[in-house]
Amino acid sequence: MIALPDVDTLMAGGLQDRLDSLIADRAKAKEKMIWTGAGGIVSAVLVGFIFYTFGLEEIGYFAASVVGGGALAWASNIRQKMIDSLKHEMNGALARSLQVDYSVSAFSGQEFENARTYGLLPTYDDKYLQDQWHGSIDGTDFLLYEAKLTEEQGSGKNRRTVTKFEGVVLRFQFARPFLGTTLVRRDGFKFTLFGDNKTYNGQTLERIKMVDPRFEDAFDVYGTDQVEARYLVHPAYCERLIEMEQEFEGDKLAALFLGGDLIVTLHTGNMFESATLSPKRDRELLGKTIAQFGSITKLVKLLNERPRH
Repeated sequence: MIALPDVDTLMAGGLQDRLDSLIADRAKAKEKMIWTGAGGIVSAVLVGFIFYTFGLEEIGYFAASVVGGGALAWASNIRQKMIDSLKHEMNGALARSLQVDYSVSAFSGQEFENARTYGLLPTYDDKYLQDQWHGSIDGTDFLLYEAKLTEEQGSGKNRRTVTKFEGVVLRFQFARPFLGTTLVRRDGFKFTLFGDNKTYNGQTLERIKMVDPRFEDAFDVYGTDQVEARYLVHPAYCERLIEMEQEFEGDKLAALFLGGDLIVTLHTGNMFESATLSPKRDRELLGKTIAQFGSITKLVKLLNERPRH
């Protein structure tokens, strides 16, 4: 099993010195945020008041919203740039100690398209990817990143941005190739109201009855090969999937066995946030990130273990 470093080890390995060198930059970013936000609020009020005095209340409201929203977005951008620099140092130090790759930005590949095709991810208008980890855990190649998918709903004043998915996308090479395609989802994600089958990419996935009735109400399993699906998703494996949700404090887990890969999506909220503008929280948040990555190493081993007959 891969050995995780602790906070003290990472800090003593040069990370503390790099973080100390960024203290002034953090303070400057915080000051810019305050002035930008305050200036935006004042400007929005003035713009709204000017239009109001000419009897143009609706235009004034719109103009004030644009000015205020622009200022807040600018302030948020200042903060995010600083946070990204800190995460590059902190998460990067952890990745180097484990001999894996880390990037603040992330790029989706075939695993994302497969997850969309087979319904592991919802429809969306915009996607935001970040915190990508890639490498090998105990000889198993893996890729993990965070995804936030949003959709615009409503119109006019009622138009709003709704988050459809915020969590992790995980892909790793399974211990054995698959003869068919198997899809596992939390109970309640029925494909249709009128049947138990669904066709994706020319494949018809049939509902697979769980061998153990304890998990019949917990998971829905669909596949092109019933024998293989039962071999893969045995009772011990269901327990591992439940454990995965608990480790990540997530829900709505879905898993796809396709080709030689296992693709997992899980609603977790934002993870790997090892940095803030306050240096006092560095050790606390870095420790949390180490624990989160520890969950990944544990779960890759658990999920990839060959099931016993």
